[in-house]
Amino acid sequence: MTRDAREWKGCFTAVITPFKENGELDKEAFCENIELLISEGVHGVIIAGCTGESWALSDEERREIFGLAVGQAKGRINVVGGTGEITTLHTIKLTRYAEEAGMDGVMIVPPGRRVITTHREILAHYKAVSDAVDMPILLYNIPKRQGIDLTPDLVSKLADIKNVAAIKESSDDFMRVLEDIRLAGDRIRVFSGHSAQRGVPSIAMGAVGWVASIDPQIMGKEAVEMFILVEQGEMEKARHIQYRCITLHEGLGGGKAGTFPAFVKYAMNLRKRPGGYPRRPILTPSEQEKQQVQEVLGQLDLL
Repeated sequence: MTRDAREWKGCFTAVITPFKENGELDKEAFCENIELLISEGVHGVIIAGCTGESWALSDEERREIFGLAVGQAKGRINVVGGTGEITTLHTIKLTRYAEEAGMDGVMIVPPGRRVITTHREILAHYKAVSDAVDMPILLYNIPKRQGIDLTPDLVSKLADIKNVAAIKESSDDFMRVLEDIRLAGDRIRVFSGHSAQRGVPSIAMGAVGWVASIDPQIMGKEAVEMFILVEQGEMEKARHIQYRCITLHEGLGGGKAGTFPAFVKYAMNLRKRPGGYPRRPILTPSEQEKQQVQEVLGQLDLL
C-alpha cells in the first residue's frame, strides 16, 4: 500500500465505541453503527479515536475492533485505526495491529498528554512509526486534548516523511486548516476537524474533506450529503445543513449536555441508532443534560 493508494476525501466519521451498561464492548452495536454509516454514504471511518474512547480500551480490545471494522466494511470504504500513544514503541505496536487487521491507514496523535516533546522528537516519533510499518498515516492535531500543537511549519516537515499521507486539523483556529493547505497541501491531504462548525468553508478553501463525529452519527445522511453538495456547487443547500450542524454543536457542546462522547451516544440512542453507553469514569448524561439533548434534537426535527 502507498500513500496515494486510496485518494482519501470526503466525509470520514470518527465512530463511537458502544459499550453495554456493564462496561463490556457491544460488538454487535459497533458493527451495526459502521454498517449504518456506510449505508448513509460516509467515505471512511476512524476507529478508536477520541470519539471512540481510545483511552478506555485495552490493546487487545483495540486490536479486536480493528478487525471487526475491517470485516464489516468489506472494502467498501476507508477504515483507519487510531494508534497514537505516548511512547513510540506502543504506537508502533498498535500500528502493527492495524496493519495485520488490513486497515487502510492509521491516525496518530503526537505523543502528548503527560509528556511535552520538542519538534525534533515529534519528527523522530513519526519517522520511526513510518519506518516500522508501511501504511498511510493520518496526522491528528488536537492540541486542546494532547497539549502538543502540530504547527503548520511542523506539519510541512512531517509531510516529507515517507508514509505521512494526510492530516486531521482539529485545532480551534480555522486559519490552521488554510495554513496546512498552503504549506503542505501539495504533499498531503488536508482534512478539517470540527466539521459541525467549519466543514463547508474548509472544502471551499481547498480541504479534501473532514473528519466528523457528532453530526453524521446523530443527524445521519444529511450530514454526509453536506460534502456532496459542496462538491456539486450546491452551496445554498450545503450552507443550510452547515447551519443545522452548528445548531447541533452549539446546543450539545461546551458541557451543556454532559461529557463527550456520552451525549453523542445518548442522542444516537434517542434516534434509534446504536450508541450504547460510555465507559466509566464517564457517566451517561444527567436528567438535566438529557433534557438538553432532547430539546436540541427537537429543535432540529430529529426526534
